[in-house]
Amino acid sequence: MQNPKVGDTIKVHACKADGIIYRSWTALIEHISPELVITVGRAGSPVFNAEGAVSHIEHHLRAYYWFDKYHNLIEAFDQGGDLIQLYINIASPPEWTDGVLKFKDHELDVTKFPHKPAVIVDEDEFAEAAVKYRYSPEFQKQMYAAADEALKLADEWKAKPCPVFGLEGGLAK
Repeated sequence: MQNPKVGDTIKVHACKADGIIYRSWTALIEHISPELVITVGRAGSPVFNAEGAVSHIEHHLRAYYWFDKYHNLIEAFDQGGDLIQLYINIASPPEWTDGVLKFKDHELDVTKFPHKPAVIVDEDEFAEAAVKYRYSPEFQKQMYAAADEALKLADEWKAKPCPVFGLEGGLAK
């Protein structure tokens, strides 16, 4: 897709550190700028894993992908529109490849539930990835620094209201 714009449906690929896609889905662009793309996904939308199996998004989601940060942030909303969780993937900055928004997930994550402090999770998965993908000590330190930044971001985050979808699946006007 050339020059994606607000309202466009795009493909998003989450990749392992070696570039292999492990999860993919479509999302609507809510905002796009040179610094950031914000997408939204409707509860019930399909997500495909590496083997082609399909699961479905449980909650409405809004995702923030910064082109200069080693993390992306997801807001999850219940059916009533209340924020129920923030989830931050420690990941490479996203890039556009043949019209697809791709990022490499480095397996370290931060999560925050309302009225609780943010915490780093999946350190065991990160340790396994560090061995499998031969993360250098410097890279591991950089990813933990990104996680520390993400902890602060999550604790200070002010979520926008839940996305509202129209009958055709696009964003309501």
